[in-house]
Amino acid sequence: MERNEFIKSLGLGVALICTGSCLSSCGGSKSNDPSPTPGGGGGGGGGGTVGTKVNVDLNSQLTSVGSFVSTGGVLFVRLAAGNSTSSFVATQAVCPHQGGTLNWVQASNLIQCSLHSSQYSSSGAVLAQPNDGGATTALKVYATSITGTVLTATIS
Repeated sequence: MERNEFIKSLGLGVALICTGSCLSSCGGSKSNDPSPTPGGGGGGGGGGTVGTKVNVDLNSQLTSVGSFVSTGGVLFVRLAAGNSTSSFVATQAVCPHQGGTLNWVQASNLIQCSLHSSQYSSSGAVLAQPNDGGATTALKVYATSITGTVLTATIS
C-alpha cells in the first residue's frame, strides 16, 4: 500500500469512528444516569456503580483553587484552599442532556457543558438550559472523603 492510500484509509477510518460517536451521543436515549467507569483515578472498583470509589491524588492534582479534573466518570473541582472535604465538589463528569463533557469555569464559578453550554452550580443545580432548545436536569453530586492526600468520591 502506498503512503497516499494509507493516509486516505486512515482518514476515512477516523471519520467513520467520529461520525459513529457523534451519532450515538446525539441520538437515541437521553439517559440521566451516565455510569462512571469503576476505579478511575486509582480508585477501587466494585460491581456496578453502587459503592464505586474514584480517587484523585491531591499532591499532583487539584493543587490550586479553581483547578478541576475529570476521571472515572467524576468531575472533581477545588473550590477553596485547604484539604478538607468542604474545599472540593465531585459531580458526574458528563452533561445529563446529551453527554457533553463538563468543565469548571472559575471566572463564573460554574460548571459548563462543552456541547450545548448548559450551566450548573457547584451544588449541581441547573443555572442555564442547553442552547439547542433542549432541557437538562441537575447534576449528580457525590459524597467525598479525604484520607491523607487522597480525595475520594463515592458513587452511590
